[in-house]
Amino acid sequence: MSTGLPIGLLLVDDDPLIRAGLGTILASDPGLKILGEAENGLRAIELASRLQPEVIMMDIRMPQLDGLGAMERILAESATAKVLILTTFGEEEYIDRAMSGGAAGFMLKSSDPEELIRGVYSVADGAAALSPRIAKRLVDKFRSVDHDRRARAIGLIEQLTPREHDVLALVGAGSSNSEILDELVLTPATVKGHMTSILLKLKVRNRVEAALIAYQGGLVD
Repeated sequence: MSTGLPIGLLLVDDDPLIRAGLGTILASDPGLKILGEAENGLRAIELASRLQPEVIMMDIRMPQLDGLGAMERILAESATAKVLILTTFGEEEYIDRAMSGGAAGFMLKSSDPEELIRGVYSVADGAAALSPRIAKRLVDKFRSVDHDRRARAIGLIEQLTPREHDVLALVGAGSSNSEILDELVLTPATVKGHMTSILLKLKVRNRVEAALIAYQGGLVD
């Protein structure tokens, strides 16, 4: 839920032009505040500890320490930081490691400005931010490799209660907790309880994996 204060951001990418472009886009929104920038994973760890950003936008491939290694160390020390991975097509092999490491979402560097800003807000509010193009590519990849994945996803979804089914559909659509409670007229504690149950029943570790199952199971177009 929003506190009314700007969301503090840390931008991490070894390309200064990428950082400058992201900075320009994100600084245009009054609800976002860029606290710092880092050019590699080691610097990201240092700044994350000192600046305590709410959301860290993290590149994957960087010198000294890559983004996934930095993410794992940052999240091991912080219970509140959320890492939004910035990717390009061709980096899908990193997604499994990123999800197991606790990434809150994945956005393409080429995403529209509005999509990037929306992704930051979603992650800050506890939602899974997944670029539609990444989600579609991942689901297509899963289906092409294993046609049983859809059947497995449907079977897992069938274990959910009707209300959990509704919550998962909204998670798959990218809704935040606050949007879910407004849409379904639930309390924050009830939404949190449903999410805990959904993750257990789907046998996944985080909302991003739950969103992917929603895609695979046909809950989201």
